[in-house]
Amino acid sequence: MHADVPHLDAWFIDEVDPTVSPVKAKGVGELGLTGVAPAVANAVYNATGVRVREYPLTLDKHLDRLPAMASATA
Repeated sequence: MHADVPHLDAWFIDEVDPTVSPVKAKGVGELGLTGVAPAVANAVYNATGVRVREYPLTLDKHLDRLPAMASATA
């Protein structure tokens, strides 16, 4: 498993709930989302050098931590 995602236990519950959906299926789509936030945070770090440690990741919370842009004048 990826280092940024903690260990995850998946429990499969074998019971029918006819009110959930017409095919009596239950959602497991959440499992695929566990790595998205760490991946975005690492992308921000790779692009800016600023490590993100809190969510939601919004520009206003991290703008003051961005490194100053180098002057374009020669």
